[in-house]
Amino acid sequence: MLLRDFCNIKTFFPPCHPGEADILSAEAECTDEISEVFPYLNAIMKGTIYNQSANSLNFKLGGRGITLYPNKALVTNLKNKEEVIKVFNELKNLINRTWEKRDKIEPSYKTRAQIGVLDIFKLLPRTNCKECGEATCMAFAAKVVNEETTIDRCKPIINEKKYANNRSKLFALLDEAGYKTQ
Repeated sequence: MLLRDFCNIKTFFPPCHPGEADILSAEAECTDEISEVFPYLNAIMKGTIYNQSANSLNFKLGGRGITLYPNKALVTNLKNKEEVIKVFNELKNLINRTWEKRDKIEPSYKTRAQIGVLDIFKLLPRTNCKECGEATCMAFAAKVVNEETTIDRCKPIINEKKYANNRSKLFALLDEAGYKTQ
């Protein structure tokens, strides 16, 4: 066992969503230093952003943003304090399971780039057809990046032959970053 527990858990409203009572972020201290597990988590999880110089690991799990540091963890997009406890327990289990299996995992020190709205937008049809339910392709791209929707809602990119190349690129980009595609 690498991590006994998280302690001193604090919840707060994220600065980008002030006053939205249904979105919480949480920060917790680790009872034990956990940075040794970062390369193993980086190897087994899609979409991680491992920053060796900052000694941090970012990833998405269940629609939540998670950042691990050697002695603390940050989690975003939480609904309530009960969910906070549940997610930190799941995170502790993930860290410990990965640590216990580390002899069977080739550690990865690879750093992936974070996907931005423009990365998605430039591969969309950019017709603003509204078939996805959004007013513009840019709005749709933002929702994909924020995991508020999935790329399969864009009917032209999924169904039209002329977008096959962009579809392949989008799916590869999203898959590498750990996003759901449907």
